Amino acid sequence: MGVSSLLKSSPGYSDNPNESNNKIFSDSLKEKAAITAPDSVIVLHSDSGFRTTRDSLHLRDSSHVVLSDTIHKKDSVQLADNSEIQDIINYKANDSIVYDMNTRRMLLYNTVDVKYQKIKLDANMVDFDWNSFTMGARGTPDSIGRPSGTPVFSEDGKDFKADSMKYNFKTKKGLVYHVVTKEGEAYLHVVSVKKNEDETWFGNYAAYTTCDLDHPHFYFKAKKVKIIPDKVMVSGPANLWIGDVPTPLYVPFGIFPVKQGQRSGIVLPEYGQDAVLGFFLRNGGYYWSINDYLNAKLTGQISTNGTWGLTLASQYALRYKFTGSFSFSIIRTRPQDPDLPGQKTTNSYSFSWSHTEDPRSLSNSTFGASVQMQSADFYQESRVTDSRLLNTSFNSAINFSHNFVGTPFSMQVTASHSQNLLNRTIDFTVPTLRLSMSHVTPFKSKITSEKPKWYEQIGFAYSFEFQNRLSTFDSILFQQQSLNKITFGVDQNFSIDAPFKIFKYFTLTPQFQYQERTYFKGNNESWDPDTVYVINPGHSVTTEDGRIKSDTVWRVNSAHDFSTSLTLGTKVTGIFKFKGKYLKAIKHVFTPSISANYHPDFGSDFWGYYKSVQSSPTGTVSRYSVFDPSAIYGIPTPGKQGALLWNLGNNFEMKTYSKTDSINHEKKLGLLDQVNLSGGYNFAADSLRLLPFNLTVVAARMFNLMNVNFNAIFDPYATDSMNQDINKFYLLTNHKLLRFATANAGLTFTLHSKPKPVAPTTPADQPPKFVGDYVSYAPDQIYNFDIPWNLSMGYNFNITHGTYLKPDTIITVQSVNIKLDFNLTAHWKVALSTGFDIIHRQVTLTNLTIIRDLHCWELTFNWTPALPTFNGQQFSIILQPKSPTLKDLKAQKKNSLTMP
Repeated sequence: MGVSSLLKSSPGYSDNPNESNNKIFSDSLKEKAAITAPDSVIVLHSDSGFRTTRDSLHLRDSSHVVLSDTIHKKDSVQLADNSEIQDIINYKANDSIVYDMNTRRMLLYNTVDVKYQKIKLDANMVDFDWNSFTMGARGTPDSIGRPSGTPVFSEDGKDFKADSMKYNFKTKKGLVYHVVTKEGEAYLHVVSVKKNEDETWFGNYAAYTTCDLDHPHFYFKAKKVKIIPDKVMVSGPANLWIGDVPTPLYVPFGIFPVKQGQRSGIVLPEYGQDAVLGFFLRNGGYYWSINDYLNAKLTGQISTNGTWGLTLASQYALRYKFTGSFSFSIIRTRPQDPDLPGQKTTNSYSFSWSHTEDPRSLSNSTFGASVQMQSADFYQESRVTDSRLLNTSFNSAINFSHNFVGTPFSMQVTASHSQNLLNRTIDFTVPTLRLSMSHVTPFKSKITSEKPKWYEQIGFAYSFEFQNRLSTFDSILFQQQSLNKITFGVDQNFSIDAPFKIFKYFTLTPQFQYQERTYFKGNNESWDPDTVYVINPGHSVTTEDGRIKSDTVWRVNSAHDFSTSLTLGTKVTGIFKFKGKYLKAIKHVFTPSISANYHPDFGSDFWGYYKSVQSSPTGTVSRYSVFDPSAIYGIPTPGKQGALLWNLGNNFEMKTYSKTDSINHEKKLGLLDQVNLSGGYNFAADSLRLLPFNLTVVAARMFNLMNVNFNAIFDPYATDSMNQDINKFYLLTNHKLLRFATANAGLTFTLHSKPKPVAPTTPADQPPKFVGDYVSYAPDQIYNFDIPWNLSMGYNFNITHGTYLKPDTIITVQSVNIKLDFNLTAHWKVALSTGFDIIHRQVTLTNLTIIRDLHCWELTFNWTPALPTFNGQQFSIILQPKSPTLKDLKAQKKNSLTMP
């Protein structure tokens, strides 16, 4: 509790009862004075020594009184040799300090302040009895009779409030009355506390609560408690009181944590009823605080239909080094009716890992990880009803990179994963090793000149990469047939360029690129004339009079690919100024470029990358690649290219009036980061020489409010009945310049109110490294009452003109997503997450959450309605304390209904 620490710091005493009771002054009191007459007070002023005043002295304006370590009186007093005081005690009182030598008492009145090392005591009255070696502190009544100036003790950032307190220096025991203190997230209210010499406290009529009011809304009330400071409070039978009304909830004994920081303990499960699972217990288990840097949480679930699951989650952190967390979950789902044919028990899993390295911990290196992978049905089996159900893919990456100081070389090692939940495909790239040499200019002079030689701009770049890849389905991920699909290869790239200025404003860049791809598997194809009968999934039989046989063989295959280009570009900047008050100017940056590219026909027999094989009984011949069909770096493309490519790049931003800029009163706002139009013409192609036109618009932060992405492709050629391009211009067949092919657009819009001002926190107020509660493991489910409202809207649009065999068909996808939360009142918050499929005119997955802030409690209602796009309805009502310490003290009701 800390009160004993203060009392120990009072003037010295002796534990030997035979010694004089007058030996109360410490040897550590450095200044000396003399008492020259009875009933006198010694006052030491800041300018010159001391003066003597008879009877009593009223000290005002916080005058300091410093006691002497020697008293010159008729009967001199010797100091105790075993004093525990080790430093100067500073004390003051706004009203008076009275020394009564007859009764051997010292009284300090009105706003008393006592300081000793890190200990501080404030009270309206402090009384020290030299006879019994007892010091007491208490408050005094104010003008209307209310207690004022009750003792407040502080030590190491902790405050303890009490009505009064006493302490005996001989026995090292004390009594504290009506004490209130904060331990971690909790508050302790005790009517009377007795302190023993071993720092153990025994209390009568104690209340344990996480409510910060002087009169708390709820508490656990116990008649007798034992408190070990900074460890635990143990009580006998305890009863939960809410609003000063006892509830039927009793515990035979109570063990309440009062230790700050993380601590181990049992995680109580939540219970409920589900239309599929039946009655269940969920998220119950054990939280293990391993040390200050690592924790673990093991929880499980079980239901009456036989479904069970386990989750292991952990967080780790090392200051100035790294932070991270990982989680692994498995759910074994039993079918509703296992006696029906085809019904079997299924396993679902989920694994996530996040790691962030402090840049200061690795010199010239970086490391990070973000891993999320799971089975396609995990969210369904775990009964998730929020927006996570809309996820159709997951991606993971683990990266390590290192720069070799003083050289242009760097190394990067990565492992990645991608997963599609719709078709259940899963791809692993483990590992990818890349060695790179950044662009270097070896001929550049060390002395800078205004007109460098042309050869000084010649630069080189090189990269080497090895990759190992596996593509399979999640259902056969750990089977042998998946291991047979592993492919790997090496990719090397070398480039040389020499940019130089021409006509003062233009940059001409000749470039040569070379690529070599090496694979360790090859492909051989041959014609098998034997008749083959193929049994289809519908048990029908297809007869094939011969077929192509493909054989994958182990061999080293290398493909050499090169190309040349010549690029001419420039940059033009225009600023349009306005005379208005709010719009100052618009800036337009125009970057046109034109390039000529050439690469030979790598499909010819000269290179040997493609061979011919009979593909039908009539003798039709087709070409095939000799490389592995799953070549991870691709293969050289057949067909000669001698193309002229062009690109028109644009960037727009504007400058407006700003109140916050006190000098220029201006601020910049982004408009359009990219407005690019590109195309080209392939002179070497035998047909379809004019390339499609591509329009791209990107606004990362338009008006500092929204993000815009737009892309459209326009084709100059017409199509046949199978929607394949033909060598006829669309203008000749349809009298229109270009044929629209496809377009997609995305827009996100975010608005929020200004957050409420929050008082700055001190290091003592900041949370520990690991919260170990619901917030740290489910941050997306927490709403902030300090931000009155949030609005996030998203719009997605995709349109495609023509499909296979249907060139006139138009496929459109259009949807809107909305997330909104707002404070209905200061203590009511409403959160809504929904969407709308514009094409099908259907509301997508919707969640409604209503939160009531009950000061130290929180009431949450969550509802997921049944919709055509979601065949289940769920709701939950949860009432629980806001503090993580008692988060398991909750009342909840959950239910779900699966629609037919």
